[in-house]
Formats: sequence, structure tokens, C-alpha cells
Amino acid sequence: MSEKPDFVKSFPRPKNTEIKCIQNKWYLYERFSKYDPVKKRSQKVSGSCLGRITEDGLVPTKRRLVDADSLLKPAEENFWDRISDVVDVGGPLFLWERTTEMRDRLKKYFPDLWEKIYVTTLLRTLKGPRFRRLQVHYETSFLAHMFPKMGFAALNTSEFLQTLGRRRAAISNFMQEDVSRKDVFILFDGHRLITSSKTMELAELGYDSKRRYMPQINLLYVYSMGNDDASPVYYKQYLGSTPAVTAFPDLLKECGIATRDYTIIADKGFASEEDFELLTQQELNYVIPIKRGSRVVAESLLVRTTEYTDVFSYNGRAIQAFKIEQGAFNLFVYYDAQLYANELADAVDRANKRNETLDKKVQAEKARRAKGKGRLSDEEFAKLQPQDLREILSGSPEIGTVTLRTNRIDLNSQQVYRAYKQRQNIEQFFRTYSEGMDYDASYMRSQVSQEAWLFLNHLSALIAMECIADIARLGEDKNISFEDLRQTLGKIMATKIDDQWRIAPVKKSVNTLMTKLDFSLSKVDLTTLLPKDSTT
Repeated sequence: MSEKPDFVKSFPRPKNTEIKCIQNKWYLYERFSKYDPVKKRSQKVSGSCLGRITEDGLVPTKRRLVDADSLLKPAEENFWDRISDVVDVGGPLFLWERTTEMRDRLKKYFPDLWEKIYVTTLLRTLKGPRFRRLQVHYETSFLAHMFPKMGFAALNTSEFLQTLGRRRAAISNFMQEDVSRKDVFILFDGHRLITSSKTMELAELGYDSKRRYMPQINLLYVYSMGNDDASPVYYKQYLGSTPAVTAFPDLLKECGIATRDYTIIADKGFASEEDFELLTQQELNYVIPIKRGSRVVAESLLVRTTEYTDVFSYNGRAIQAFKIEQGAFNLFVYYDAQLYANELADAVDRANKRNETLDKKVQAEKARRAKGKGRLSDEEFAKLQPQDLREILSGSPEIGTVTLRTNRIDLNSQQVYRAYKQRQNIEQFFRTYSEGMDYDASYMRSQVSQEAWLFLNHLSALIAMECIADIARLGEDKNISFEDLRQTLGKIMATKIDDQWRIAPVKKSVNTLMTKLDFSLSKVDLTTLLPKDSTT
């Protein structure tokens, strides 16, 4: 018997089925238990073939298409027997109110799939990323009443992912609407996603940000930038070894961005001369911080902050700046008094600790020498001198400064600084994507299903980021996390009695948070959200 390939091992085999290998091909068969009166026990009996298992999922046998389809979709006759009359209603309603535009756009580009895409997105946003739990979450959610007779069994989900993943053109058109509505700046950033699959064409061995040496893909994201925020608008996956710099032009072309509309905002990892040369060759605009200690910056640093030529306010902090012209690009040096105070305090604290350690060594050596047992030479002993804290200032003129390099010579110091600071929003997005939503590792087994997985992740992350932005606008971001919001929403339940839906009373703390977020439970009429022809 042939060894099972990865796509067979990972295939979500339904109950009452078995997998057979016939001439090195893999098939799904019905399986029954039949009592044997002679052996006086039940034994396995194979039924009809339901289809062939491939890397793209199950291909139903034409003769048994009806039987295979019964595994893919729940039987409508007993659907309401499985659906609870006590359901989670807070999360579905909260997100329903905030995703009107998303629903309309899904209807436009996925007229036959939009409901499944939408419900899957909301369930994963509220309950976590695992597809194998979707059926349970669906049956105990008000979404089952809003969008009845959906199935999230293993085979059903597999077929759904395969269908969605083949529609990259529709996915691209969906995202391009976000691109076309934005202006000023477009930001780019890359992210490594690990995968356990050995059959993913784009996966290659390498280290991710957490130093995990595993197969990975290179996920590049495009962000729009406003005055004070940045939002993800477009993504594409690339071969794991593809340098981001070489992939940028392809991504620009695909999402339809004109060269004048974009600027790459990268971190110090792009600050080598080789990277800058590649960016120039590709005719890419950029704003990138350079490492401290750069010769041209060190030679130009001004000791007295009063000599900085520009000053502006950013997030309540005074920022001073001056420009160093370098022909094809500019260097902007920024001085932040608060950053200076923080870095100086850290430097002084480190110096004090070093001095304390040195003093202990000096005292110990003196005690040993008093007994004629010194361990250090006079030269070594002489080197145990404490650091004069004043040397920190004279020796580190870069304290409190940030230097940015850009070939956008049309921009002034404030515009460049604000553009760079939008990386904070990008970092927040990937923290949400990886840690909050748990999307940093893929368990998909084919490139097609991976495409669907990424799109569903994108939609969920967009919703989560909007919720985080709502919390931040309230000034509660230090007190309330997205996970706190999810748990709070999960405490809002509804019960159906005599065909009437009633939302259960909630704690004062829950109601207070919902009021702050402009979500009024008292104004919700659940019946208006139910399909008109539903029989519940």
C-alpha cells in the first residue's frame, strides 16, 4: 500500500466513511457497520465510492453525486432540530451594524458565495480561526437564524475553500475598490507566514520573525494612509524567498496604483545601501529610517536644538527637524525632547548599574590586595574606572533623534515624519493578525485553499481593526483589548419563546461599554433581521 501523501493525511474524513488507495489513487467510500450473526459482532462493510481525493479536495463521483452532496450539506429536514433557541446575539448584531459596506461589496463580487463568506468571516472574527469549530459556533449563534441552512461540516468547508480560492480575480476586484478610494500615500510591508504543508508551491524553508525555521510564504500587504491612520487595502502572497523589494513592482501593477500615489514605508531592515540601490533601480518611492551612527548624519548633528530649522507638533509632542540634502534624496533628522528624556534616563540607569558593578569589583580587589592576594594586574585594576555620566551626553549626540531617508524630495519634514509614523498602524495590524486573530500560521494544504484562507483572514482582520479603532477613539485602548470586546459581546444572549425573541438582561458594565460604542440593545428588533420565508 502506498504511503499516504500529505493532502490525504490532512483530508477531513467525515463520519461513516473510509479512505482507500486503488492503483496509487485515493478514494472516499461509504462505511457501514453490519451485525454478523455467525461471529456475533458488528463488522465493517464498505459501501459505494463517493469520489476521488485530490490536492484540491474531493472530486465527487458522478454516479454518487447525490450521496457525496449529502455529506457536504446538512439535511434541511432536520436543520432546526440542531439549532439552539438560546443563542449568542451580541457579537453578530454588533458586527452586522459595522459591516454594511462589506456585505454590499461581497454581494457584488461573490453573488453565489457572499452569505457563506460573510457568516464564516463573522464567526472567525468572534470565535477564533479554526474551521473545525465553525459548525458548533454557527448552531449556537443568531447567525444560524439570520442565514439558515448553512453547513460547516468538514467536507462542506473544504469545498467552500476550494471554490472561493479559485476566484483570485474576484478577490482582487473586491480589494481594488479600497485602493481606488484612497489617496496621498500607499504603504507596503511584508510578513512571513509559516505553513506545515509540504505541498504548498510558494512555501520555502526560512526563519520568520519568531525565529521559527519552517516552510513559509511571503505575504505582502498594501496600506492606505490618511492623516493619522493607515489601513490594509490589498495583499498578495509570494514565494517565501522572494525579496520584498523585487515583489513591490508586481504588486503595484496588480492593484492598479500609479507611481505617484505610493511610498514605501519600511523599517531599518531596508536601510542597507544595496536595498536603496534596488529601490532606486525599481523607481520606487520610499521613506526609511537609517541606523544611528551614519557618518553623514553624525557629521551634521546639531548639538543645540535651537538650531533646528523646523518645528511641529505630533500627538501632543514637539518635534524639531532639519534637512540634509543629498541630491537624489533627502535626510531628515528629528529631535524629540520626550524621546531624549526617555533614552537619556535609560542610558544613565545602565551606566549607574555598570558603575555599581565596577565599584564592587574595585572593593573586592582592594580587599584581596590588603591580604596580599590580588588577582588583577595594576593595568587591569586601573581600567576599573567608573564612567563619568557627563560623557553620555558628549559621546551620544544621537540621543533623542530619528533620521529618515526619502527620495520624495517634494515632501517637507512634517510630511515625511507623519508618513513614517503610520508604521505604528501597520505594526498594530500585524499584531492583531498574528496574535489577536492567530493567523500567522497556515494549515492549508493547497495553494487554492490558502488563497481563500488569506481572503477570509483579510476580512476578519479589517473588522477587528475597525473595532480596535472604535475603542481607541473612546480613549479606552489601554483598558479594553479586542479580546475583551469579544468576550463582552459573547455574554449577550437571546432566547426564543413562543416565536418571540428576547435579549436577556446584561450586567451594567456590559451595557456601559455597549453604550460607549454606540450600540444600543434596546433599539434592536431581532425579527427584522430574519429572512422573511424562514421557518423557525
